[in-house]
Amino acid sequence: MKSNLLYDVAAIPSFGIETKIAKSTTLDISGTYDPITFSNNRKWKNWTVQPELRRWGCVPFSGMFVGVNALAGGFNLANVSFAKIDNKRVQGTFYGGGLTLGYHKILSPRWGLESAFSAGFIHTDYSRYRCGSCGYKEMNFHKDYVGPTRLSISLVYMIK
Repeated sequence: MKSNLLYDVAAIPSFGIETKIAKSTTLDISGTYDPITFSNNRKWKNWTVQPELRRWGCVPFSGMFVGVNALAGGFNLANVSFAKIDNKRVQGTFYGGGLTLGYHKILSPRWGLESAFSAGFIHTDYSRYRCGSCGYKEMNFHKDYVGPTRLSISLVYMIK
């Protein structure tokens, strides 16, 4: 079981599980869910799920790994000035995939620290609304993105 500390610091709860499926291959499934609306109708609501197949160098859950992942999610953002959504709301979904490079450091028989970086492709479909709380849709958008898709530093608890 794991939690991405970078998401946790940003107040976006995260959780992941990983299991061995072959001698040096594991399946990791991580996700986030943030249903909170803040004061002044500011929203940073989102959810993601990111399954990933990982290939380890020698021993699973120790050392370097490479992975291939998929991702999907949704969002509802309103009145978020740093994202340039002042007095607006955007709501939509996304999907994509990519490659990961990571490292898992064993801290004790039960605890580990994992860092990972993913890059790939994301396709986003979303609608923009006139104000943060109204339902008047201004326009639909479709955007594609190629670049970094995840950065994680995760605290890992190993169940044996």
